[in-house]
Amino acid sequence: MLLAAFLSLGVASAAGTKAGTQITNQASAAYRDSTGTRLDANSNQVSTLVKQVGGVTISPDGTPAAPGQQQQAVPGAEVVFPYTLTNTGNGTDSFLVDTMVDSSVTNTVAPATRVVYIDANGDGILQPGERVALPQSGGKSVFQNVPADSAVKFFVVLQVPASATSVNKVITQPTATSTFDATKTDGVSGSTNYSQVNVVQDAVLSVSKSVVSTTTESNGDLTVVYRVQSTNTGTQAASNVILADDIISATSTLPTGSVVVASSAVISPTTGTVTYPNTDGDGNASDQVQAVFGSVAPGQSVQMTFTVTIPASAAPTNGQNPYSNVATVTYTGSTGTTTTTSSNTADVTKAATAAVAIGPNGDPLGAADPTTGAAYTTAEGLTVTPDNADTQTVASLAAGSSVTFAQSVRNTGNSTDVFDFTAALSDLPAGTTVDLLRDGVPLPDSDGDGVPDSGPLAPGQTAVIQVRVRVPAQGGADANGGSVVVTATSSVDTSKKDTTTDRIGTVTAPSVSIGDTSGSNGGTPATPGNQAVLPGVQAVFPMEVGNNGAQSDNYNLSGTVTFPVSGGTVPVTVVYYKDLDGDGVLDPNELAAGPITNTGTIQPGEEIKLLAVVNTPDNALPGSVTVNQTAQSPVTNTSGTDTNNTVTVLQEYDVALTPDRSGTTTSPGTALYEHQLRNEGNTSFGPADLSFTSTPAGATSGWTYLYSFDGTTFFASISSAFSDAAARNLLGSVSPATLDPGEQVTLSVKVNVPAGAPTESVNQLTLTAATTPASPATGAVLRDPTGNPARVTDTTRVVGGKLAIDKTVDNCGVLVSCNTVKSGADAFPGEYLRYTLSARNLATETLTEVVLRDTVPANTVLAGVTGPTGGFYRIAGGAWTSVATAPVAQTAGTLVEFAVDSNGNNIIDADETSLSSGASVTFTMTVRVN
Repeated sequence: MLLAAFLSLGVASAAGTKAGTQITNQASAAYRDSTGTRLDANSNQVSTLVKQVGGVTISPDGTPAAPGQQQQAVPGAEVVFPYTLTNTGNGTDSFLVDTMVDSSVTNTVAPATRVVYIDANGDGILQPGERVALPQSGGKSVFQNVPADSAVKFFVVLQVPASATSVNKVITQPTATSTFDATKTDGVSGSTNYSQVNVVQDAVLSVSKSVVSTTTESNGDLTVVYRVQSTNTGTQAASNVILADDIISATSTLPTGSVVVASSAVISPTTGTVTYPNTDGDGNASDQVQAVFGSVAPGQSVQMTFTVTIPASAAPTNGQNPYSNVATVTYTGSTGTTTTTSSNTADVTKAATAAVAIGPNGDPLGAADPTTGAAYTTAEGLTVTPDNADTQTVASLAAGSSVTFAQSVRNTGNSTDVFDFTAALSDLPAGTTVDLLRDGVPLPDSDGDGVPDSGPLAPGQTAVIQVRVRVPAQGGADANGGSVVVTATSSVDTSKKDTTTDRIGTVTAPSVSIGDTSGSNGGTPATPGNQAVLPGVQAVFPMEVGNNGAQSDNYNLSGTVTFPVSGGTVPVTVVYYKDLDGDGVLDPNELAAGPITNTGTIQPGEEIKLLAVVNTPDNALPGSVTVNQTAQSPVTNTSGTDTNNTVTVLQEYDVALTPDRSGTTTSPGTALYEHQLRNEGNTSFGPADLSFTSTPAGATSGWTYLYSFDGTTFFASISSAFSDAAARNLLGSVSPATLDPGEQVTLSVKVNVPAGAPTESVNQLTLTAATTPASPATGAVLRDPTGNPARVTDTTRVVGGKLAIDKTVDNCGVLVSCNTVKSGADAFPGEYLRYTLSARNLATETLTEVVLRDTVPANTVLAGVTGPTGGFYRIAGGAWTSVATAPVAQTAGTLVEFAVDSNGNNIIDADETSLSSGASVTFTMTVRVN
C-alpha cells in the first residue's frame, strides 16, 4: 500500500470546527456488467462527531526579564494593567483567572492586594462602575460562558506595598485555565503575561484625557472641547511639567484637516504658559498645543482645556470606530530624570449629517443651481423637457399609456445614506398609477422600512431613477393634464428631504375595437361564429382589429377559452395569425409565417384582418364554451373585447396505459411494476367500457402474473382487478365507481419468477387496454379501439448479485500516516479521519469500468489517499494520478474518484477497472478536521 499525504498541514490554532458538528460521508461506485449496462452502487454512510477542544490565550505577553507592560508608582499606590483573554477553543467555555507574583528578579516584592475586574465597556480605562466582584471558584475569578473565538477584556489591579522602597519592583501576571480542559492554560507554564511596577520615591505624574463637550456647527464642522489633567501621585515635586497634545499623529485617528482652535486653551493653575507649536514636522499646521508649568507638588494637579475643530468633510463615525486621541505629560523628577507618560484614549463620534437633492434628469439640484437638464426621449418615445424650476414636462400623453420620467438624486450629506421615494398625484385622472424604477426594474426596499429607496449612496454620489406614470384608458381626455410630485427622504435624518415635479400637459383618449370580420372598419361584429370540433382539434375564427383613435397605435392580442374537464377547467390561449389574403382560411403560407401577439402599427381609421385559432384540449368535456378576445395597446393601454364566438366540443373516448417498465430479480423471485391507466377522453369509463389483455413472451415456463388496482388485492386478470376496483369505489375522486376524464389509477403487476430460471433469461409481458363503450353518442370518436389499443410492456431479466461497496472510518489522531488508530470515530479539530472504501464483485461475471467515488466531507480538508499497486485517483474529474503522488489540498465537497490500472500501462483506460467474480479492491481517503 502507498501513502500520499499532506505532512505540512498543521493543527489549526483558532477555534476550528464547532463542537458537536456531525461529519458524515457516503461513497458510491459506477461499473458496467457483462451486458454493457451502466450500473451504480452506494456505500453505507459513516458519521464522525467533532468533539470540543479547549484553548485560551492572554495578551499582552511578557516575561519577568522583559515585561509586556510597565508603570511607575509610589509605595501604597494603585496600579491598573489592562489585558485580553481569548477563547481559542471550538466551543463555549468558562475560565478560571488568577494572578501570580514573580520573585525571580532582584528586589521584587509582592503587591499588598491584587484583584481582577472585567472591562465592561472595553475602553481600557477602569471606571468606578466596573469595580464589580467576579464569581469565585477555589480562590480564582471565573469568566463565565465565553463563546468560541471570542475575547474578554479585563484589568489586573495591584496595590504597591506601603513599605516598598525605590529599589523594589512588583512583577505579576494573570493566568487562565479552561474549565472544560484543565490542561489548556495560559500563564501557568510556558507562555507568560508579566507586567512590572517600578517603585519610586519621587514624582509620579499620571495623565488622563476626557471629552468635555461636542457641538455640531451649522456648517457641519464638529467642535470638540478636550480636558487633559495630570496629578502628582508621587512623594516628591516634579519640575518642568508639560501637558501636550498632537491631534494629527501616530497616536491619533483624528482626520486630516482637524485643527486646534487658536487661543482656545485654558489652563489651571494659570501660572503656566500655553503655546501652539508646529514642531512635529508632519506638515499639518495648528495640530499641536501644550501647557508648560513649573513645579508640581505631591498631590497637586494641573490641567489644560482646549478646543479642536473636526471639518464637516470628515467621515462620520460610530462607537465601534471613533476618532481617538491621546495626550502626554512630560516631567523631571527630583533625581533629574525626565519621564513622558501617555494618557488614556479619548474617543469622539461624529454624527452623520443628512441632506438630499432630487431634480429633473441631469439636474439634481434643480432651482438651486443654474444648470438645466437637456430634453430627452423616454422609453415610450415621448419627449420630456426639463426647466430650471425643478419641473420637467411631457406635452401630451394618450389615456391608457405611460410616460417614464428620469430623475437625478444626489446625496449632499456627509455620510452614506439610503433615500426613500414617494410620489403624490395632482389633477391626474382617477386610476393613474406611479411606478418607481431603476434601470427599468422596481426600486428595492434595501433598508426594510416598507418604502422603495435608492439603496446606499455615498456622499456626493448621484443616482438616476425612473418615475413611470400610467394614465388609465377609461379616464378619457383631459386638456389640463396634471403632475406628480416626487419626494426623496433621508433614512439617516427623516426631516431632510427634497421634492421635484413631473408634469403631463394634456391627456388624449385612444379607441380600438375587435370582432368578427365584416364590411365595416374596426371589427364591427358580424354574425357570431360557432365551431363544432372534437377534443384536440383546432377551431378557427376570422377576426379584425381596427384603430378608431386619433393617433397611430399598435395592439397586443390576447384571447382565452375556458374548457371544462374532469375535476375542473382548463384555460386555453387563443393563437393569432395574419389573414394575408382576407379569405378567412388559415392557408399554409399564413401558418408558415408564424403566430403573432401584436398587430403592428395601425393608422387611425384602418384595420388588420386576423385568424383566431383555438386548440381544443384533448380532455375537454362535451359542450359549448365562449371565446373571450382582447386587443390592448401597450402604448395607451386602451382595449377592445369580443365575446361573440363559441366552440362546441364533441364526445371522445380515449384511454392511455403507461409506461413501459423493466427490472431485474433473482430466481426464484418477484418483480413488481406499476403503470398508470388514464382516461384521456371526455367520457367516463366503467368495467363495461374497457377491455384488457395480457400476453407473455420469451422465458415463460413456470412464470405467473397477478394484477391489482390497490397494490394489495391481486387477481389473475386485469379485467377482474378493474371490476373489483369499480365495485369498491377505487377508480376516482369524482365518481369513484368510474374512471372519469382526466383521472388515472395505478395498475400494479406482479411477475413471479420460478425457481431454476436461468440467469439472464428474459420475460416480456405485454398489456393492452381498449375502449369498448356499449352505446357511444352520435359523432363520438374511439381513440383506442380493439384493433389499436393502448399498450405497455414489462421486461424482466433474471440476475445474480453484482457489486457491493462498504465504507468505514477510523480516527488517526494527529498523525496523517494513521500509524495508530484511536478508539471511536469521534474526533477533535486538527485530527485526521481515514475513510476506507472497499468494493467486491458479488456476481459470477467480470465487472468492468469500476470507478469508486467519494467527496471530501464538510468541515474537512483532503490530506491523503492510498490504494493498491496500480491504484489511481483523480480530483473533480481532472487527470488520473497514481496514489503514490500526494494530492493537492482540496476543500469540502470536492469529488475524489478511484480506479485501478488493470492492464499495467500506467494509465486508466476507458474499460478499467476490471473486477473478476469474487474480487475486491480497497482505497483509503484521509482528511483533516478543520
